Amino acid sequence: MTDAELDAMEAQLRRIAGLVDPVPESVVAAARAAFVLRRLDAELSEVAELTYDSWSDDRELVGVRGPGGARQLTFEGATIAVELEVAAGRRHELVGQIVPPQRAEIMITDQRGSTVVEADDLGRFSAVVPLEGPVRIRCQPQDAAPTDTEWLVL
Repeated sequence: MTDAELDAMEAQLRRIAGLVDPVPESVVAAARAAFVLRRLDAELSEVAELTYDSWSDDRELVGVRGPGGARQLTFEGATIAVELEVAAGRRHELVGQIVPPQRAEIMITDQRGSTVVEADDLGRFSAVVPLEGPVRIRCQPQDAAPTDTEWLVL
């Protein structure tokens, strides 16, 4: 087959897949929102990057779904790290800690909106989020600039 024939076949397969199993509109909307806000996050706050995901190892891409059980995540920024444990049930239960430990307002943003919880003196917090979809956590310490984690799909 020539490149032109392969391109035509690929276009036809994409069209068929779009008709048979289209991408849900909520997924498209969440992706667009995350894309639009990515630069705004960097301008207004420090961004903590995902540096560890227990569902992946050094040979695989971060974010690949794993075998189950609680998922351990670490996001690191210049001044704050956020450590998370995500337990899946009917919904995801997040248990986290800010390092270094400190009081902070924690805003968890997902496709439904935002949930605000407080981190205690040891930097500990917990919340419940929907079963699937993109999530981001904003840590607002009492006397420092906010830190946002990268968006993560649970």
